[in-house]
Amino acid sequence: GPTRRLLLGTAAATAAASSVALGAAAPAGASPGRGRRRPAADTVLLNGQVVTLDHCGTIATALAVRDGAIVDVGDDAAVRRWVGRRTRIIDLQGRTAVPGINDSHLHLVRTGLAMPPRTIDVGDAVGRSIADVAAAVAAAVTQAAPGAWIRGKGWNEDLFTEGRAPVRQDLDAVAPDNPVVLLDWSNHQLWVNSKALQLAGVTASTPVPAGGVVVLDASGTPTGVLRETAMALVNSKVPAFTREEQRAAIEDAAAAVARLGITSCTEPGIGDLTRSLYEEMAREASLPLRVTALLSRPDDTYPVSAEQVRELLAAYRPAGDDVDPRLFAVQGVKLRADGVPIASRTAFMREPYVGGGRGSLVTVGADEAAKIDELGAMVRLVHQAGHQVGTHATGDAAIDAVAAAYADALREGSGRNLRHYVIHGDFARPETLQLLAEHHLAVNFNPAIKSLIADTQPGVVGEQRAAYQVPLATAKKAGVVVGLSSDSPNVSPDWRLGIQGALLRQGESGTVSGPEQRIGFHDALRAYTLAGAWQDHAESWKGSLEVGKVADVCVLGERVLDDDGELRVPVEQFHEVPIALTLLGGGVVHDAEEPAAAGVAAHQLSWATTPSPQAVCSSC
Repeated sequence: GPTRRLLLGTAAATAAASSVALGAAAPAGASPGRGRRRPAADTVLLNGQVVTLDHCGTIATALAVRDGAIVDVGDDAAVRRWVGRRTRIIDLQGRTAVPGINDSHLHLVRTGLAMPPRTIDVGDAVGRSIADVAAAVAAAVTQAAPGAWIRGKGWNEDLFTEGRAPVRQDLDAVAPDNPVVLLDWSNHQLWVNSKALQLAGVTASTPVPAGGVVVLDASGTPTGVLRETAMALVNSKVPAFTREEQRAAIEDAAAAVARLGITSCTEPGIGDLTRSLYEEMAREASLPLRVTALLSRPDDTYPVSAEQVRELLAAYRPAGDDVDPRLFAVQGVKLRADGVPIASRTAFMREPYVGGGRGSLVTVGADEAAKIDELGAMVRLVHQAGHQVGTHATGDAAIDAVAAAYADALREGSGRNLRHYVIHGDFARPETLQLLAEHHLAVNFNPAIKSLIADTQPGVVGEQRAAYQVPLATAKKAGVVVGLSSDSPNVSPDWRLGIQGALLRQGESGTVSGPEQRIGFHDALRAYTLAGAWQDHAESWKGSLEVGKVADVCVLGERVLDDDGELRVPVEQFHEVPIALTLLGGGVVHDAEEPAAAGVAAHQLSWATTPSPQAVCSSC
């Protein structure tokens, strides 16, 4: 089992090892001098199983919080000395507390916008057939104004019982006069009706953006399915959500993920409007979690050329000193290298898919070599500007190009490691992972997506590649920093499902896909906490429960580890473990027993009341 050590003394030794100073009058956790009275803690958690994730694998029983930071971690007797008349005492009753979860790739605003009634659910919770999706659209038409656009999300071609791809005629039958745009579960395919194509002016002769696909039928007519950058042909005509709608979406999604124990997230790819909203909410301290962002273009699309990157960097203006960077910070820029390795087959692969084709990069360029050069130029521009790069890359050929671009940028640049990373990294090969490790870079995987698509992947990439997909163990062995995240709203933001996916690697059928790529619970938990903090350049002040770090805590509803520190809950049932309490900077932002009390926090956090977390992405 993992190394375990129970802290028996005061927190002084741990405080000395801490590299963070939070601006308190005295170092966090320092013992008061002779004749001085120890300041009381604001909050003390006692009688639990505190999984600190420090370098020793310490499992304590209690911790104390003052001014938003942890001032002591140890046994109950030691930590009780911090209790004063006004200290809030939380009896964990033997339950497990872990560091607040850091979902390091979560589209928070999109998660909120995907919630009904803003967007209708057309995923497998509604049904697993084209007919079921059409019925959901028909119901929405009855509630919509004449000619109003109808948005939906969640359909999955691989699950359709009809065994065919959707077409515009399926939607025309139920919505002849309302334009309909339905985003698939992955965010890489758009299914629209004839009215939407008409309003967007999309025909067989419409020029297709670089990296995009307008699917045509045998007669050369658009079928109503658009992939990758081609989605913008129609999306650009859909009325944008208002500022008020987007703010409400952020509030709704933030409240929902706080109830899941998530205290930090990375918002990967935001434009000017979304960035201004986050800055506004950070000034108000009105979010129940910390947000780190990667920039995209003003319209929230990702740059596909070096010229677009130049424009993006030139237009960016950092937030002022009135925005606390521990609540909201822009860390870098999100780029996209390719698509996704599902039925659309748009990920850029070394070898052909089952049925042919290798996909391609989405960057501009007359041929493959030109596209790779353009990607490298984009990475260099961001690196030279001093920003982190997170690049979406799923196919092995795309990941090769991204890793090489990162390595070149580091060699040619100042040498400063900005912690660039690969987003998704589905088919990262061992030698490419080794290259990333040599340069102290990272891969951010999505194990819950692996579980969702595991059963259908052999028909797309073949048995061998399907088993290797999301190579967690190989990446860990290579020494790459491994982060885990949800990619919500493509799947639920519930990190418990991600942990389960990393440990089981099972498809919906129960079939295990690549058991040799499994990792253990503690490695998965670190990937959901410390790795995200590292990605944010923030491991000195968050990511583990240590003296001097912020008191971001997720309290589970039961004791999940045995006396040897191993998981005692059946892995298959881990997603059923309740989230009892979420603390952000020592303030309660979720309390399952007293929901009305949540929000009375150190930072006066507040948010709108929302549906249950399961409603975040019921389609997934």
